[in-house]
Amino acid sequence: MEKKKVIIDGTQFHNIEGFRDEINKVLTKRLTWRTEYNLDAFNDFLRGGFGVHEYGEPIVIIWENAEKSRIDFGYNATIKHYERILTGCHPTNVNKVSFLLEDAKQKKGETLFEIIIKIIQSHDNIELKLK
Repeated sequence: MEKKKVIIDGTQFHNIEGFRDEINKVLTKRLTWRTEYNLDAFNDFLRGGFGVHEYGEPIVIIWENAEKSRIDFGYNATIKHYERILTGCHPTNVNKVSFLLEDAKQKKGETLFEIIIKIIQSHDNIELKLK
């Protein structure tokens, strides 16, 4: 049986909010509610059961125009991501997020693109193809 294919098109977004909208469009087709900005929610959607694929069902994610997304989600986007997290994170996480933010400002550590890729690759049921 052929795996379901999910296509993420990097030309459809340039920031994390647009990425969230694209993910809602391609992974949560039958939901009547909108997700919030949160990579934990993205991770949950990848597990399945929210519309496109069942929990743990093998799928292929094809990320078209991935190089554009790699640029869009470089260190500048990573800095904004951590700054946003700092405004609402639990006090016990402030030091960790601050450290990650400082690394990003020095162009060290993972970029937002690399974080997203890592989240996808953590799912054994998902094959990722960057195009």
